[in-house]
Amino acid sequence: MTWMSIFLNDKALRWSIGAFLIARVALTLWSLLVAVLLPTAVQNLDLSGAPVLASFDLSTSARYAYSRQVDGAVLTFRASAPDAVTDAQTGSVWSLRDGRAVSGAYAGRTLDPPAYSVEEIFPYRGVAAETNLLLALWQRFDANWYVAIAERGYGSIDGDVHFPPLYPALIRLGGALLGNYFLAGLLISNLATIAMLVVFYHVALDHFDASVAARATAFLLIFPTAFFFFSAYTESLFFLVALLALRAMERRAWLWAGFWSFCAILIRLQGIALFVPLVYALWTAYPIDKKFARLVSLALAAGAMGLYLFIRGVGGDAALIPLAEPSLNARLVSPWENYFYALQTLVSGHFIAADVLNWAVTTIFIVLLVIGWRKLPMTYSLFAAASLVVLTLRLVETQPLNSMSRYALTLFPVFLLLGKWGENAWVQRAVIYSSFALTLYASAQFFLWGWIG
Repeated sequence: MTWMSIFLNDKALRWSIGAFLIARVALTLWSLLVAVLLPTAVQNLDLSGAPVLASFDLSTSARYAYSRQVDGAVLTFRASAPDAVTDAQTGSVWSLRDGRAVSGAYAGRTLDPPAYSVEEIFPYRGVAAETNLLLALWQRFDANWYVAIAERGYGSIDGDVHFPPLYPALIRLGGALLGNYFLAGLLISNLATIAMLVVFYHVALDHFDASVAARATAFLLIFPTAFFFFSAYTESLFFLVALLALRAMERRAWLWAGFWSFCAILIRLQGIALFVPLVYALWTAYPIDKKFARLVSLALAAGAMGLYLFIRGVGGDAALIPLAEPSLNARLVSPWENYFYALQTLVSGHFIAADVLNWAVTTIFIVLLVIGWRKLPMTYSLFAAASLVVLTLRLVETQPLNSMSRYALTLFPVFLLLGKWGENAWVQRAVIYSSFALTLYASAQFFLWGWIG
């Protein structure tokens, strides 16, 4: 059978590739439009009480940072011309290259150095900035952690052992072939996205009809943070591997279930959530056959966690299980403590847009999972519930429910429920309209070095 015949005969493959291409092209065009409309990203930051002007040139990847405080006054800036900003208080124009005011009331004055360096604000982690705009717009935040580990191994950056090794290892292999580690990361994630969509469609068909499968896939791709699937992040690869693990559990393919769980844990720590459905599947699968395969599946999952802890130890992490991380303002807490801390942050009024999105997504996903608990196979519901617990154990005081809007992408059972409930026209409109608007906002923030997740 030729590849063409496989493509023509497999509706899941046709739909997935078509949906991927539409999303990929749309996001690429949107990223370029953002770069044209807002070529210079300007941020007026307040970092732990320090007012900082941060600016980034999207076309050249040039980074600038200065203090916003002049003679005791805190200025607010906006982009006004290439390599220049204007303060709202006096209308003075300041050069970004040297921080000097070239006109206005402050002409001749120079902004002071910032309390935080440009690397702390726009972190590349020692990775070379891409010069190709099509690639550069996607080179943000965690992508640089993974590429740095791939290029130099663990130990080159303080804190890099927080990132499990499998994804950086794949980037290293791809980078050796392509000569560009970041491009390798992009290709791995985009190929994983296609495979993920195909498997997800088939999983949906196992339990629902083709219309539900198509809707669930579409809802997934238009989710506000789905653009992370297309950057050098672990979302798509973890999603794919977790799907394969759960599908193997359903089919009692215990060795494969253990293998994919092993891979999932070495991609993201969220993978330990697969222990719960795996133990449940092993416990409830009668008759109790394939005893050796069952033991091996558990051993593989446990071994992955042991291997990661070993890497942390060798990498010099003082605490194999970090109960508290003072340098990151983070600590382990109960999920409900994290949730209510997020709620208190919103009520206090001291929050950013990402905090609202994180809390809203977490709340909606909890509600949807509770409502639809019995509408899914128990292994799927257990995976989603265990993932929510694992993902909310770590409280970051500067951003409660940190990155939950992104982490929620991998809670695929919720998207299956949305695909089913999307038979209702009102539900379908609510999902599409809200997702479309938030996708434009969130992805633009990402391209402009705004923190989303």
